[in-house]
Amino acid sequence: NLPLTVGIDASRMSNLPTMSKDIVEVRDGKLVLTQSLDEIKAAHAMEAPDGVTVLVAHEPKKADTGCMGRYHQAMRAVVGAAPNSQNYICILDTEASTEHLKVGTAKHVDVLYAVVEPYFKSLESGRRVLALARDLGIEHLALLANKVRPGEMETVEAFAAEHDLGVIGQIPYDEVFYHAERAMVAPIDYDPHAPAVVAIGKLARKLVRG
Repeated sequence: NLPLTVGIDASRMSNLPTMSKDIVEVRDGKLVLTQSLDEIKAAHAMEAPDGVTVLVAHEPKKADTGCMGRYHQAMRAVVGAAPNSQNYICILDTEASTEHLKVGTAKHVDVLYAVVEPYFKSLESGRRVLALARDLGIEHLALLANKVRPGEMETVEAFAAEHDLGVIGQIPYDEVFYHAERAMVAPIDYDPHAPAVVAIGKLARKLVRG
């Protein structure tokens, strides 16, 4: 459902283009793309506002059709082939589980942030995610606190300190997301001055600057 968040019209959500597992194959023990990034973009991606291109890995249409391993491999290869440039930013938005780390989908990312909420089970899940990310060799790791109400950041910081984890930032609890979703528009279009939207903008600029 990320396309709606970045401004793609809700009418397109029921028929999203997704990647084909055939865009990747194994050659000499390595995953290799069978198409260029431009070809993949033209055939499988969606253009969103503000110069954003969205590429959805897969959307299961039927139950009991097997695992998505091949699609994870395809996405891993796409991220690995993305240009290494400050003018080209590739964001991998993964599911809320450790699956993408077990199968190495995030293997080629430079930075990984585990989005957590200020309660123990979420924080513990974030810790496990970062432990697996470290096993993949990803050097820049941290927690990102979300839906934070006044006084709750202390819980996140205490947990991070106890487990020797960094905290990259915080996004305040804000009902703008609920209102934007009901209106079926991107939060930044619904209210660009909402506290959480402003916080996300500041975080984005911080991450781009490195």
